[in-house]
Amino acid sequence: MSRHLLKSSLLQILVFLTLSFNAAHADFDRGLELYQSGDVTAAAEEWKLDAANGHVIAAFLVGHLYKSGNGLTQSDRLAFPYFLQAAQRGHSDAQIQTALYYYNGDEEADIDQNYAEAIKWFDEAALQFSGEAQYYLGVMHREGQGVARDRAEGLRWLSLSANKFYVPTFLLLTEIYAKGDGVVEEPVKAAMYMALAQRYSDPSNTDIISDVYDATKRYIGAEERAEGRLQAQLWINANDKR
Repeated sequence: MSRHLLKSSLLQILVFLTLSFNAAHADFDRGLELYQSGDVTAAAEEWKLDAANGHVIAAFLVGHLYKSGNGLTQSDRLAFPYFLQAAQRGHSDAQIQTALYYYNGDEEADIDQNYAEAIKWFDEAALQFSGEAQYYLGVMHREGQGVARDRAEGLRWLSLSANKFYVPTFLLLTEIYAKGDGVVEEPVKAAMYMALAQRYSDPSNTDIISDVYDATKRYIGAEERAEGRLQAQLWINANDKR
């Protein structure tokens, strides 16, 4: 199962949020103007200047542009230092990106897989209530990646992540409870998490939702699935205050 589903562009979200505030640097303001006009390459050059002067969001955005190849030649080697700069200044999304480089390793960026470094940065982001970081901490504790294997601790992190509406967590919990993977089989709870994944997933994620549904359907009967949908609605009523 993919652990990182497609989502709306983080760059677009950050730019939208940043427009609501007064930027601390003129270069950053100019970069926003250029980005909005469609000149992403020129925007990146302005943000590089701000990143050099310690602007955290500018550093993250330059990293994102290098990683995505939007306006800049795609390069994980050049993206990583910008993510690390922003991560060290407390930017939670940059901390996740930094953690993922260590979690997976990256030959181009000359980064070896290092679970200890990955879990350090996921921890930092999780302290800022990142559902994605909490998901990875759940996986790492369950699998014993960089820490002693602890299924209970992994489930605790996954429960915290689920409360952030993180769809990969809903899908993993569907599999865990359907198959009894380290827990007692609970098909109704599995059906509930599948219903939540369907409710909160992006339409572009139809394939991964279908894959998990097909992988778990033999564990969940029709009555259990119906009860799971009911439990999902109760969960939504209790937790979704957005």
